[in-house]
Amino acid sequence: MAKGAGAPSPHLALKQGVPNGEKKKEAIQVNTAEKTEQSGHRRLKWNFAMGLLHGIFFSGARALVNPDTILPVFLSNFTSSQALIGLSGTIMGSLGGIGNALPQIPIAYYLQNQTRKLPTLRAALVVRALSWGLLALMTYLLATSHPQLTVVLFLSLLLIFTLTGGVAAVPFYDIWAKVLPPTLRGRFFGWRKLGGGLLAISSGLVAKWILGHPGITFPTNFTLLFTLAFLLMSVAFLALGSVKEPPGEAYRERPPFRVFLKQAGGLLRRDPGYQKFLAVQILSGAGALALPFYVLYARNVMHTPLEMVGYFLSAQMFGNVLSNLGWGHLSDRRGNRFVLRLSSFLGFTIPLFALLVPRQQSWLFVLLFVLIGVYISGREIGLTNFLLDLAPPRDRTTYISLSGTLSFPVWLFPSLGGIIAQFGNYQSLFLVTLLVSLAGFLLSLKLDCLRTNKAS
Repeated sequence: MAKGAGAPSPHLALKQGVPNGEKKKEAIQVNTAEKTEQSGHRRLKWNFAMGLLHGIFFSGARALVNPDTILPVFLSNFTSSQALIGLSGTIMGSLGGIGNALPQIPIAYYLQNQTRKLPTLRAALVVRALSWGLLALMTYLLATSHPQLTVVLFLSLLLIFTLTGGVAAVPFYDIWAKVLPPTLRGRFFGWRKLGGGLLAISSGLVAKWILGHPGITFPTNFTLLFTLAFLLMSVAFLALGSVKEPPGEAYRERPPFRVFLKQAGGLLRRDPGYQKFLAVQILSGAGALALPFYVLYARNVMHTPLEMVGYFLSAQMFGNVLSNLGWGHLSDRRGNRFVLRLSSFLGFTIPLFALLVPRQQSWLFVLLFVLIGVYISGREIGLTNFLLDLAPPRDRTTYISLSGTLSFPVWLFPSLGGIIAQFGNYQSLFLVTLLVSLAGFLLSLKLDCLRTNKAS
């Protein structure tokens, strides 16, 4: 017999050496792993898509009720008080509102032992959408017959909208931190803002047409804007509410609230990087001092027509669109410290630009609103992603809530700006804004680098 004749091949011997039960077990494990991976991939794609839809439609809705252009002009139909108009910016501003800050600590405490945050988010979304439906109805029924009551109800519903925004903010950011890997977040928020900015530009053109149409007078013009905002927000919130949230880390039991506050204070004291971040967040937000008043300066001092408000709004949204992908790319490639520095630099160039524009050249304010859009977009992307990089997963809701609550000076800036404009003038307001924003930029140069693999 030839050498090796009749002996089983090594491959056959190997197959024979593995029991059938073991082979089936291994095959089941492989199939289970593949199905889990496919399921995770499908869930990521679904969440990414729903997040994009939310960002697109919400941005389009926000543009129709923009706190830097639309709302100051709406209130100017009832009052000439710069302080009252500034109060609306404090309640709801492009950089946030006082209502956003108030509930975040209690909500973070409530969510500490909740592995899923989506039910809380959904409840807040319903109230937020209904607020604008009621505002539209109130404007249509009461604006001409009961102007003072309209202002009170307007500010009250605006406060409800931002309070529930504060409730939504903590679960919102915690959910996205869970469902998106860190290297995808910059692009995600960038694409959200890109799509949202495109719809917001269209919203600006719609607002320009409504406000400039001779047959659509007050209060019908603003009723239409608020109604459209309600419809777009409803679509946005339906999309966000359908996100598939995986369970996350949570404490087994909630400590007493006073213990929670003490623990939160301890986190703040032990983390000097977080302290610097909060200081930059406040000072770089000084742009909020003047944001509601650039459009009023253009209307009252430069005497621009009402339909120009729509152009200003579209210019601001165009600045968002133009910069979003760039900010997202910089966030992922250079790191969020770099994004914060660059957006803080833009923060003090905006009031400088306003001071230098000749009164006879009001068209240049279109460029100013482009810069505002770029600044707001970069600041939001930088702050959001820097905070998510900074916060430990188990204490993420606490970090988010502290960030929202302790940045309350930013929400007060529009009211302070209104007081400065009321008792001084617009130029003095722009100068104060410039100086505080410059301090924010200088402090941003001292932020810690959180991604050692990024050249930030």
